[in-house]
Amino acid sequence: METITSRVTSGAGVHENQGILSKIPGNTFSRSTISHLSLLDQHLFQRFGQGPITQVPYRCMHHAFEAQVLANPTAIAAAHKDQEITYEDLNNQANMLAAELIDKGVKPGDNVGVFVQRSIPMLVGILATLKVGAAYAPQHIGVAPEEQLRYVMDSASIQCILTISEFQHLVPKQENGVQIVIDTFLKSAKTKKKSYQNPDIEVSGDHVCYIIFTSGTTGMPNGVLVTHKNACNILLTDPGNLGMRPGLKVGQILSIAFDMSVWEILGCLGNGATLVIRGKNIQETVSKVDIVISTPTILSSLDVSLCKNVRVAAVAGEPCPRVLAEKWSAFCAFYNSCGPTEVTIINTAQRFFPTDDVLSIGKPTPNNTVYILDENMKPCAIGEIGEMWAGGDCVSAGYINNEELNKTRYADDPFLGNGRKMFRTRDLGKWTSDGELEHFGRTDDQVKICGFRVELDSVSSIIEKMPECKRAVTLKVDNRTLASFVSPKEMDIEAVKKEVAGALPYYCVPEIVIPMDELPKTGRGKIDKRLLLKQIENNKENTVINSTKKPEVITEVKNNVHTEKKYKEESIPDLSLVELPPQQNAWKRAWKGETLMHYYRLMVLAFLVNIGIIIYGATSGDWWNPEALRLDLLSKMAITNFTIGILMRQQYIINFLFWVATSIPTSWPLSIRRRAGKVYHFGGLHIGGTVSGTLWFILFVGSLYYEFFNGASQVAKSIPLLWVTTTLSALLVFIIIMALPKLRAKFHNSFEQVHRFGGWSALFLFWVQTLVFLGVNAEEQTIFQAVVDSYSFWLLVVITVSIALPWLRLKKVKVDMTRPSNHVVLARFNYGTTPFAGSSTTISRSPLMEWHAFANVPEPGRDGFRLTISRAGDWTGDLIDDLPEHVWVKGITTAGVGNIDQLFKKVVWVATGSGIGPCLPHMLSQEVPSRLVWATRNPRKTYGNELVDEILEVQPDAIIWNTDTEGKPDMVKLAYKAYKDFGAEAVICISNKKLTWQVVYGMESRGIPAYGAIWDS
Repeated sequence: METITSRVTSGAGVHENQGILSKIPGNTFSRSTISHLSLLDQHLFQRFGQGPITQVPYRCMHHAFEAQVLANPTAIAAAHKDQEITYEDLNNQANMLAAELIDKGVKPGDNVGVFVQRSIPMLVGILATLKVGAAYAPQHIGVAPEEQLRYVMDSASIQCILTISEFQHLVPKQENGVQIVIDTFLKSAKTKKKSYQNPDIEVSGDHVCYIIFTSGTTGMPNGVLVTHKNACNILLTDPGNLGMRPGLKVGQILSIAFDMSVWEILGCLGNGATLVIRGKNIQETVSKVDIVISTPTILSSLDVSLCKNVRVAAVAGEPCPRVLAEKWSAFCAFYNSCGPTEVTIINTAQRFFPTDDVLSIGKPTPNNTVYILDENMKPCAIGEIGEMWAGGDCVSAGYINNEELNKTRYADDPFLGNGRKMFRTRDLGKWTSDGELEHFGRTDDQVKICGFRVELDSVSSIIEKMPECKRAVTLKVDNRTLASFVSPKEMDIEAVKKEVAGALPYYCVPEIVIPMDELPKTGRGKIDKRLLLKQIENNKENTVINSTKKPEVITEVKNNVHTEKKYKEESIPDLSLVELPPQQNAWKRAWKGETLMHYYRLMVLAFLVNIGIIIYGATSGDWWNPEALRLDLLSKMAITNFTIGILMRQQYIINFLFWVATSIPTSWPLSIRRRAGKVYHFGGLHIGGTVSGTLWFILFVGSLYYEFFNGASQVAKSIPLLWVTTTLSALLVFIIIMALPKLRAKFHNSFEQVHRFGGWSALFLFWVQTLVFLGVNAEEQTIFQAVVDSYSFWLLVVITVSIALPWLRLKKVKVDMTRPSNHVVLARFNYGTTPFAGSSTTISRSPLMEWHAFANVPEPGRDGFRLTISRAGDWTGDLIDDLPEHVWVKGITTAGVGNIDQLFKKVVWVATGSGIGPCLPHMLSQEVPSRLVWATRNPRKTYGNELVDEILEVQPDAIIWNTDTEGKPDMVKLAYKAYKDFGAEAVICISNKKLTWQVVYGMESRGIPAYGAIWDS
């Protein structure tokens, strides 16, 4: 008898020299789709997400089978009870039936119903269907009800049905259809003693191989069209082939209607092994085979001591308990796999060893891809939990006759491109550091209990770690109650609850625990959850359900790690009940939108004033008189505009403007205060001033050239003046072009560097141009006197001091950074500065290259402050991945949009994601009564318990909307409800540009004061 060690070795040896050597994937993903990730994550997203690029030996499954017939004609292809059949005989019978199908009019592209039970004729029917280029739609006759059989026939337009004599009477009648009883046909055909050749029919990899109808747990089943290319890619490559080869036995224990039966049947016959078809006793069959494919539920029902002959075991279809994996991996090669029917049986697999830290579902199988995406279908950073999307050759051709569902579940693959598709698996997962996928259940299995998200599989997995537990499943009974079903029946109910309570929060502990000898199974070998829920419903009157659980604001976590403050379930409003008031008329609405916001109004005002001055200069002022061009006035107008524009970005000026605006008492009419709140639109004067200054300077240059060629003044004849003025005008135009919104957004780093270094260069050229101009134009004055008397000189001094001031306060400071998640860091500073609420600080790791501003979060009674920095690009991503000990700061803390809350008696703060940072100091200071609305992904996991608890401490009535569990809300409705319920005077939104303007316009167009940041850098 073999030892355990030798069995493990032989299990691994099954895979030696099998299949085609894989190539290392190249840069197959579109770079633009992952550019928001850090460089490391970009590399890992592709390295982990792309399976081996492998050559598949055959394009159709029956071609692989026929190759095995030629290689080993006398080898046993299948055994069932006391019957056996060789590869040659099985091929001959399939050819006979294929000829009959052709005579009956079946042609490539048709669908054939294979309504059978486990038997050798079942194999003949499957292979014959494939040989004629048709697709087989399998149903387990005698188990599937007549209604389901009719649905499959109608849905797949089946005109030909293959069955067996024992169950012929159960096949629904059909008009003008063809029905062939396989075993009866074979008996009559054998009397002809005729040899049949393989049909000469062209079948490609794109032809549909089989149609599997899903279990229909959420309605009628959906037929999934799986092509030969799909099937060959998983069944004829490693690890999907599980080392199947001649001389090994493969168990056929699953229902033919379940897609994992394809793994057993076609996988075995396509690789030359022997298929052992079970009778009524699964244990008996498994005790005879080398390779078994199963669901965890079926495998857990077996006596492991009688299965030590098994070399390779693979499970899929539902989460696998680690205890089960440890038992089987002790004596065989054990593969944990995952993949819905729509991605061809499985699309990830991994061999598990008892010493592994994580029971993962592995890596993408050959020629396949897996992407972990967020709710916006953007790649998650490595280590973040997201939804798994599957791409590559595994993606099936879609659902039959259900375009609506196809649009929901299948999408264009932006990573592979070239018309490829990807499929939404609805499974949650994340990449481990080793590039394996850790499974976190289905999105369908994320439920709300007492207002909190619970992952049902997480509860079950905790129970299944108990040594005495064989199987467990947890289900939601109602909004306050979970029920766990466990096997075996001897399980201690209180011990189960205690086990969960020791590992998970209180709301995850099941109120009901029901031990059972065996958990009921579906026809496909999975746990029958519907039957279990039905049992709960039927016994509700006799079951004591403790529904007194109260989702209070403060509750204690069972594992005593920390105390969590929970927001009430009632705080998550039903937005379908919120009715927005009608918007104002079209004329009033036009003034509320982004196009005509105050920012642009100030910019246009600056333009109009300058246009008026130009008109005056061209008419009454006579500035462009050919006899005496007023170059001095043109120069003064240019420098005046530049001074106004640059001072609008000066930190002291900004703080002064906010101080003036917010000095208005709240007793003044709201109509005045709401307009004063628009003070943060001052950037319009920056744009208006600098662009107008550039236009004046271009007029100055044009006039200078005119004088050079036509005038007689000494000023115009100065070549140095002409050269420096021309260079300066070109530089100013280039800076403006780089600041255009689309270019600025696309090349933001370049824009920032052009703005900084180009601005400094322009300032230097302004000084040179001014001094040259004054020197040439000094006439009887000394150059010193000309400079002192110069209007332009003194404005240049103001501009230079304004630009230099922040840099004079440049310093490198220590920062203490904590990373609650891979998405965000909290940076704490204490270098002698405690800023005011509503201000921001700019920080940098490379002062000359780029700066980033973040909202300060001072804490009452505590020195220093902190910043909330989320992953929003390369710079922040690198900062989060590589936490620095020191950063550079410059200038002074500067007021921002949030500062206007002082104008109102009550405000509603609306934030998404890391927008909570600018809101937090206002809530902590509690100077202005406020109500928070915060929508974000899994707030505790992303931002840490400390931050969330801090918010709830000062805002117990906050609406914290978890987008992972609740989906994306209608933020306009959410903001309006909070505004009405709280009796607020204004809404302040801190979010991304699109959502900010959606909320601001949604409120303003209904007459509600609303404010949000301006994205003008």
